[in-house]
Amino acid sequence: MTDSDESAPAGDPAEAPTIELDLPGLASGLACPSCGAEVLPGDGYCEECGADLMVRRAAPPDAAQAPCPDCAGTAFTDGYCDNCGRLAPSSRDRIERDLGTVAGVTDRGLRHSRNEDAMAFAVIGADSGRTASVIVVCDGVSTSAEPQLASQIGVDTSLEHVVHALRRGESAAAAVTAAIDAAQVAVSALADDYPDRSTAPSCTIVTAVVEPGLVTVGWVGDSRVYWLAADGGSSRRLTEDDTWAGQLIAGGAVEEAEAYKAPHAHAILRWLGPDAPPEPAHVHELLPDGPGLVLACSDGLWNYVWDADELARLAAGHHELLAKAAALTTVALDGGGQDNITAVLAVYPPDPPAEPSESELES
Repeated sequence: MTDSDESAPAGDPAEAPTIELDLPGLASGLACPSCGAEVLPGDGYCEECGADLMVRRAAPPDAAQAPCPDCAGTAFTDGYCDNCGRLAPSSRDRIERDLGTVAGVTDRGLRHSRNEDAMAFAVIGADSGRTASVIVVCDGVSTSAEPQLASQIGVDTSLEHVVHALRRGESAAAAVTAAIDAAQVAVSALADDYPDRSTAPSCTIVTAVVEPGLVTVGWVGDSRVYWLAADGGSSRRLTEDDTWAGQLIAGGAVEEAEAYKAPHAHAILRWLGPDAPPEPAHVHELLPDGPGLVLACSDGLWNYVWDADELARLAAGHHELLAKAAALTTVALDGGGQDNITAVLAVYPPDPPAEPSESELES
């Protein structure tokens, strides 16, 4: 297994495109899955609505208000049930999404009143023989106002920029760097609606692109990406935390378990939002030498299990990809669930090996 660190030159962040979510992917029939217009099997885009037929995206959170889980009430005032007074449930409390080669779970946890994490992911070129999976995870900074807004616009903006850049043929390193730059612009713009810019919505971000022969990761903050090797291979963390403890760990001063016992260990040094340090995103590339899983997660998971080999062992205990992500989330919930939890897994290689033909089997 070989890997390299490099910082790709940041592109000029273009105006964020209109977000088109929940497109089922490559058309297998003669109708666009978005608008129903007639398309040909080899078409990349629908000529009627412009839908990208080569991209499958996870559905966004449902905006509909769920009924009260205690009394089934449907009327809420100021965020509380009019009937029993319970805090109104949110569609973001728990989200599970599965696209086959990438799946994820985000959960409010047991101590927070809302889920300030967000996840977004997509599969490009499904059924084309050259599949790429794109993952974005953002964790809202709890000391900022309405951090859930920052995390949602962060994942939406970054995912769209990476998808469009890859479809244009750009490298994954350039794509994730420019996407995080664009997410920084979008999140910072939220501050215009707040009297105190210093407390406006902020978040961390990590983005991963999983394609044949290469895994590319970009990040700002302390959300993480892990390589979980299959068949007893060498698993490892691919990111370094932008925290006070992360600096100590990266410098080799202390072990991770000791570093995060310090009072200010989790204080983040970089983030998306107003007054963020004007530094380019970190970029790391991994060339896997065998099959495995790529895990993107918030600190709500790795606070409980940070060892890569242990994460690989826990994920290996389940067959389906979504079940693996749910099992990792359950570990954090069983451990106390003191923070929001997000775990997204992508299969490597993203394209399964081709089934041998009958003639090949005979020979």
